[in-house]
Amino acid sequence: CLLPAAQTRDKTAVKEAQMVKLVEDLRKDFDFILVDSPAGIEAGFKNAIAPADEVLIVTTPEVSAVRDADRIIGLVEAAEKPAPRLIINRLRPAMVKRGDMLDTKDVLEVLAVELIGIVPEDEGIITSTNKGQPAAFDDRSPAGGAFTRIAQRLLGEDVPFMVFDDSTG
Repeated sequence: CLLPAAQTRDKTAVKEAQMVKLVEDLRKDFDFILVDSPAGIEAGFKNAIAPADEVLIVTTPEVSAVRDADRIIGLVEAAEKPAPRLIINRLRPAMVKRGDMLDTKDVLEVLAVELIGIVPEDEGIITSTNKGQPAAFDDRSPAGGAFTRIAQRLLGEDVPFMVFDDSTG
């Protein structure tokens, strides 16, 4: 199921208490409720974490994005939420090998949170989006496989991380 957010100019139209109530109402019918936070640390971010039992931070392995993720981790801690877990998105192994992109170890050293997933850059995401078909259902999609592994880890399964070929990305 998907519940899209209303697009209004007034980003303060929804309050944190309303988000908490909405999620509490949805808990009766769903095992998981994922709330996608908008970029930035304004009202949308605060609304997204207000009802959170768990926080997953998604960042790309770029210096500016990792700095932003570090700031978000501080805000999550200040909100007294459980320690967030990390998903590194759009990793390009060939760029990492050349030293043009941070590697997973570097990102984890800066952020010091548990890693729950690494999603490689994958052209299949564009294709699946254009077709309206989830990449997770495509056996040939490296990103789809990463999404499946993340879901398994969220369910408590001990799943190894993917090993990426240098030609990927």
